[in-house]
Amino acid sequence: MTLETSNNAIRKRALGFMEQREWKAALIDWNIWFSSTEKDNFDPNAFHDRAICKFHTGAIAEAIEDLNEAATLQPDYSYRFASRGWMKQAAGDTDAAIEDYKHAIEIDPEDTIAHNNLGLLEEAKGYKAQAQERFRVADELQEILKQTEIDAEDKVEVAVDVQVKEVVDSEVGANVPKKDTVSTPKNSLWGEMKSVFTDHESRKLWWKFIRNGFTLKD
Repeated sequence: MTLETSNNAIRKRALGFMEQREWKAALIDWNIWFSSTEKDNFDPNAFHDRAICKFHTGAIAEAIEDLNEAATLQPDYSYRFASRGWMKQAAGDTDAAIEDYKHAIEIDPEDTIAHNNLGLLEEAKGYKAQAQERFRVADELQEILKQTEIDAEDKVEVAVDVQVKEVVDSEVGANVPKKDTVSTPKNSLWGEMKSVFTDHESRKLWWKFIRNGFTLKD
């Protein structure tokens, strides 16, 4: 087994521990991964994930340091700054948290969570009007997001149904049964996709995956 293969296995195991919320075990693996990986191969997701583990094991200051690294490597991604703002907020550094939330919104004006959390801090500081405006924007963005997801899910389901029918038509000829009686071969690509996109829970998980930047985070 090569070092790269071993490191990939360690990283995968760390992510598995995170999914199980076994933060200490995940942190041990992340520390092993960082110690055995060349610095040139460090990436913002690794720093961010280790930060989450450190936060949940009580090492908030160290977690923020890792998010500093993640933000440096990916300064145009609002999620890095919104997450760091949340950790600073948890550590009681309200002013620094506000700055991070504001910066996240500058990068992505549609960052719903940053708007909402910034509103909470502004409200706590007595800036009621500013807070209400943040909440209004957050609510509007959330409604847009919900509708976008509904529309996108509907379009995906229709598109997959059409593609499934086209594939089946081309495979078995013109005498194709109606869609509800079509049995797509198990080894068909569209058969696999249809099994994903026509199951409601799977679609929900897929859109969560897309929203979170292709990572499965709560």
